[in-house]
Amino acid sequence: MTSVRERLRRWWRPNPGLPPNAAPFSYRVFWTREVRSWAPERRRGIQKSVQEAMASPTFVANELGRRYRIEALDGIAHSGASLTALSQVLAAFENLPEESGGVGHG
Repeated sequence: MTSVRERLRRWWRPNPGLPPNAAPFSYRVFWTREVRSWAPERRRGIQKSVQEAMASPTFVANELGRRYRIEALDGIAHSGASLTALSQVLAAFENLPEESGGVGHG
């Protein structure tokens, strides 16, 4: 049980740290589910397109603003953080044997 003194201390001096942002994790979970069903050739092609977009000097890994369109992917605008997460997921899938690919698991 928390003492009254400890409660007052917490109330008067709240933790100054910001809570962690769940967006990058959520994007990685979403893209992992999507990428699992893609053929290795598609993964490589989309990774190339995403890398080109990320190499742009105007690229910002923003979390919510959908500024970047990857036509090879789906033609829909995505946020920079979403594309960064997609790139990370695609890089992780590159290390898998082609026959495992994730299809049919889970």
